[in-house]
Amino acid sequence: MTGKFVRGYIDGSLSTLGILVGASSASAPVIVAAAVGGTLANGVSNLLSAYSAEGIELYKDLRRTENAMVAKELKGSLPERRVSRLTVRMGLVDGLATIIGGGILVLPYLFLPSFQAMLVAVGLVLVSISSIGVYLGKLSKRNMLLSAIKMALYCIVVAGLVYLIQMLIVSGQR
Repeated sequence: MTGKFVRGYIDGSLSTLGILVGASSASAPVIVAAAVGGTLANGVSNLLSAYSAEGIELYKDLRRTENAMVAKELKGSLPERRVSRLTVRMGLVDGLATIIGGGILVLPYLFLPSFQAMLVAVGLVLVSISSIGVYLGKLSKRNMLLSAIKMALYCIVVAGLVYLIQMLIVSGQR
């Protein structure tokens, strides 16, 4: 489940950061509305896609087990109920982690001017994603600092590219 949470959190953080940076030339209420809408849509999408994808894999495994058994019917059995609960749990973890990862980034916009809030949001993603990099480095017994730097670079690349695209689009409209 930790992997599902990390995947959802990173997805929510980076995709919402893209929305926040991409909308940075708009007013704060528009930025917040875009970020909240994008975060919720992404969270529900991840919930449904994780639920569906995990369900496909787990039910395929259950059908293989069923085919290998003499008594073929596992419908309503304990293994099938476990698969059902697990797919729901995995979907919820992934979807809620996405919403948490994105939702945190909206908070600075409630208290700070838009540009400062964007900088704080980038900082929040840098810190949280780098921390995940340290954790992944520790788990994989690789260089934790290098793992953290790689994760931070993903954040910087996303924010930088989206900001450049936003600037090109906004300057092209003038």
